[in-house]
Amino acid sequence: MILSSHKTILEDIQIAKENGFTVDFLFKDNIIYDRATNKGYTKNDCVLVEYCRYEGLNDPSDVSILFLIACDDGIKGCLSNNYGIYADIDLMQFALSLRSQYQESS
Repeated sequence: MILSSHKTILEDIQIAKENGFTVDFLFKDNIIYDRATNKGYTKNDCVLVEYCRYEGLNDPSDVSILFLIACDDGIKGCLSNNYGIYADIDLMQFALSLRSQYQESS
């Protein structure tokens, strides 16, 4: 398990990068894209490794979620989203519908 809600999302992103999840993914039109190369991945190309929710330190309503995703070609990275009423529902459905080997972190 890499992620922990006892840390901030930025701390966990750094730890994820140290563990090989180096790509920053962007979600658009039901595809995630590697921001650096613009290569796209459908949900058939990806596995959800782990995810974790984070509450804001100063504002408990400031909640986000971080997904660690591994792709069939060996690319691994992070995808983040707001959580709750400000969440991108399509992104959430995409991430949570991936083949999974995930563990929800606490």
